[in-house]
Amino acid sequence: MAKLMSSLFPVSLLFLSMIAFLAQAAPVEQVGSEKIIQLNYYLIEITSGPNATAVPVAGIAGQLWAPNTFGTIFVGDDPLTERPSASSPRVGQVRGLAVVSSKDGSATYVSFSVTLTNREYNGSTLQIQGTVNRPSRRPSVVSIVGGTGKFEGARGSAFLQPYSNSIIQITYKIQLYK
Repeated sequence: MAKLMSSLFPVSLLFLSMIAFLAQAAPVEQVGSEKIIQLNYYLIEITSGPNATAVPVAGIAGQLWAPNTFGTIFVGDDPLTERPSASSPRVGQVRGLAVVSSKDGSATYVSFSVTLTNREYNGSTLQIQGTVNRPSRRPSVVSIVGGTGKFEGARGSAFLQPYSNSIIQITYKIQLYK
């Protein structure tokens, strides 16, 4: 039986222990029927204790299930907030999984859904996937591969920027085609 990691270091990499910041969501540019929107969010991820929002659920037998151990799989259910604070108003939820996908633990594949609950985008979702490079303090770029509601047909990029050991700023650059 694999060893369950008793405490994850602050950046579990499910979503890189993020908080997401919502800036004014307005079209950045309009080209023909294409509209580009930029949203900034903070997502907070708690990796230990009774209120954990990201936990390891599988890994290689006999190895520590850790954010830098090849084969470790995490699931998460993390709140999106307006500012980089757990007490900031929520604007949505991020749910998904992450797999430590490089032998040296430096890269993690992520796939997650972002469900927005704020007034303007309530019920709309974005589907995200890609590889997050760690332990870099530079942004990782992952793909927006689809969406629903006001983001139906969305495509674009999400930039995951470490904000602190337990917070990451995410900037979504979304292209909407009507």
